This record gives sequence, structure tokens and C-alpha cells, in this order.
Amino acid sequence: MAESMIGLMIATVGVIMLALTVRESRIIERKVEQKTDRTYAWSVLKKHGLKRILIHDHIYELNGNNSIYDMAEKKTYKIKN
Repeated sequence: MAESMIGLMIATVGVIMLALTVRESRIIERKVEQKTDRTYAWSVLKKHGLKRILIHDHIYELNGNNSIYDMAEKKTYKIKN
């Protein structure tokens, strides 16, 4: 009886750890995707002289030399060259 309880506890801990790992990887993936989108938008706006660009439901505008404004989030982000 005790062995089956220990096995159940180990399986439960394993499932919880897997769920946490998947959740964290999705959060990291979303952050990297947003950063990539901002850098891509900045690059396209600079190269083609556009005023605005729409990428994944976010409208971006150039804001200074090395920054971009996200109209959806109403935030300015610095872009590293």
C-alpha cells in the first residue's frame, strides 16, 4: 500500500513539473516572439521609410533613432543595433 502511494506521489510531482516547464517555455517563447517582432518592425520601417507597420495585431511606429512605439500596448521599446 505504501509503495503505491509513493508511486502516485512521484507520478503527481512529475506531471506538475512537466506542466510548469511547458508553461514557462510558452512564456519565454512569447517574449522572444514579441522582441523579434519589434526588431523586425524597426528594421522594415527604417529600410523602407514607412510610418507604420502591422505585425501580429500590433501596429508599430518609429519613435526616435533606436526606438519603436507599439500602439497596441502604448509603450516605447528601445532597439539594440
